[in-house]
Amino acid sequence: MVLQGKGFFTNNLSECEGGDPTTLAAAAKAAGLSHVVLKIAEESRAISLVLHGIDLMPQIVQSFQIAGIAVWGWHHIRGAGPETEAGTALELIQSLGLEGYIINAESDFEQPGCEASARQFMSALCGKTGVPIGLSSYHFPNFHPEFPWSAFLEGCQYHFPKVFWEQAHDAGEQLRESKRQCDALPNARIYIPVGAAYQTTGWAPQPSDLSDFLATAQELGLPAVCFFQWDQCRKFLPKDWETISAFSWPIPNPSPSIPVSMPSAPAEDPFSLDFLARLNSRQPAQVASLYDPAAVRTWMNETVHGIIDIQDAYTTLFKKMPAGIQFDLSQVRVENDVHCLTWKAGLFTGQTTLVVRQGKIVQDYTFVSS
Repeated sequence: MVLQGKGFFTNNLSECEGGDPTTLAAAAKAAGLSHVVLKIAEESRAISLVLHGIDLMPQIVQSFQIAGIAVWGWHHIRGAGPETEAGTALELIQSLGLEGYIINAESDFEQPGCEASARQFMSALCGKTGVPIGLSSYHFPNFHPEFPWSAFLEGCQYHFPKVFWEQAHDAGEQLRESKRQCDALPNARIYIPVGAAYQTTGWAPQPSDLSDFLATAQELGLPAVCFFQWDQCRKFLPKDWETISAFSWPIPNPSPSIPVSMPSAPAEDPFSLDFLARLNSRQPAQVASLYDPAAVRTWMNETVHGIIDIQDAYTTLFKKMPAGIQFDLSQVRVENDVHCLTWKAGLFTGQTTLVVRQGKIVQDYTFVSS
C-alpha cells in the first residue's frame, strides 16, 4: 500500500517529548499522524537514544507501531564509504523493524565522481531491505544538475523532496513548482513532499503557510505529506503543530503496525508463559524477580527504573485490579532477545514488549487499550 496521510521527521529524539516512547506515540496519535520518520544514522554511525545504559530506539519504534503509526527511518549519507553506509542502513532496517527507509543526500553528491558513489550505495542496498526506499533531497532539481538524481531514484519507490520555503511565505506555489520539476526527472517516483516546520534566524513558517502547503498537496492529489522537524515544531512553533494536527487528511482505518518480518514464535514460549503466570499470581515480588536490577518498565504513561520501583508499581497495579481478572495470552512473537506479547485482562487488551538479556527483563514497554 502507498504511504498515506500526514507524517513528521525527527532529528534529535531526545528533544521530542523527552524521548519517552509512550508520550511520543500519544502525541503522534493526537496529531492525526499516520507515519513518523526517525533519524536512524549519520553516515556509517547508528543513532541511538540511551537512557540508563539502554537504547530506547527499539522501544520507541514499537510504541509507534502498537499505536498504528508506520515507522520509517532516514539516514544522512555522504558517499565517502558507500558500502559501509549501506551496511549500516540494512542492519538498522532489520534490527528496528522499520517499514520504510529514506536516503538523505545533498551537496556531498554534487562533487566530481559522486554518481559512482551513489550507484555503489544503491547497488549495495537495493533488493536487500525488504521495505520501500525513498530519496529526500533538494526540492528544485533544475537548480542542482550535478546531483545524481537518476542513480538514486532508479532504486527508489518514493521521492521525498524538501520543500522548504525559507525566507518566503509561498508554500503552495513552491510545492507546485517542485512537483512539476520532480515529475520531469528520469525515474520519477511517487512524490511525497517534506514541508518546513522549523525556524531559522529571522524566519519561521506561519500557520497560514502550513495550511496552504497542506491544501495544495491535497489539490495535487498527493497520497501523503511530511514535515521537518518534530523537535523544533513542538517546542518553538506550537501554533504550527496545532495547524498540522487540525488539518483533516482521511486515510483508511489504521491497524497496529507490527512489522511483518518478525517471525511468530510458538505460543508455548517458556519465558512469556512464565511472565503471564507470575502476573496471574498477583505476587509483586514474583513478577519483579524476572527483571534485571537496573531494568526500565513503562506501562502506559508511567516509567519506573530499577527492580524496587518495579515491584512497587506491580503492588499498585494488583491492588487496582478487580478480583478474578486474569491475564490471558493471545499471541507471542519473538526475535532474538525481544518478546512481543498480546494479552487480554477483562475488558482490556495489552501489547507488551520485553527485551530479555541473560534471562532477565531489561526493558518492558506496555500499551493498554480498552
